[in-house]
Amino acid sequence: RNLTKIPQPKLATESVSHVLEHIQVLFNHEFAAKEVHATFNVEPVNLAFNIDKELIDQVLINIMQNAVHALDENTEEKHIIVRAFVNEYKRPVISIRDNGSGIDEEALSKIFIPFFTTKKQGSGIGLSLSKQIMRKHGGSITVKSVLNEGTEFTLRF
Repeated sequence: RNLTKIPQPKLATESVSHVLEHIQVLFNHEFAAKEVHATFNVEPVNLAFNIDKELIDQVLINIMQNAVHALDENTEEKHIIVRAFVNEYKRPVISIRDNGSGIDEEALSKIFIPFFTTKKQGSGIGLSLSKQIMRKHGGSITVKSVLNEGTEFTLRF
């Protein structure tokens, strides 16, 4: 339970490009080792958002790790596409999509529940924490998935 206590975010205006560049640098070695083609696109380039960078880094790292894991069984080309854009409400959105194994419907309905996991080595707290962090930022996290086609997580700020 103590692991799931999230501090109040210390908000600051951050460049979405800089945040995503940091995440890309963290994962470049793993992308190369696992032959993952990752693309990052921010439109407009100067897009900014009001976040606690450390907390949002945790969310992005968790989702990226899950995406890389989902590609493990994928023998074809492995792709992760990260897009940041402004939605119709003029709010920043980050979308992380992979072409991995996907998540079945039953698991999909439970992935944000604390301690639920589909992984042998998983703790089941990553996505639960991510959802709480996004809530504390006044945002949301949603997921769409199709078995054997991939998964897309959407972070709305």
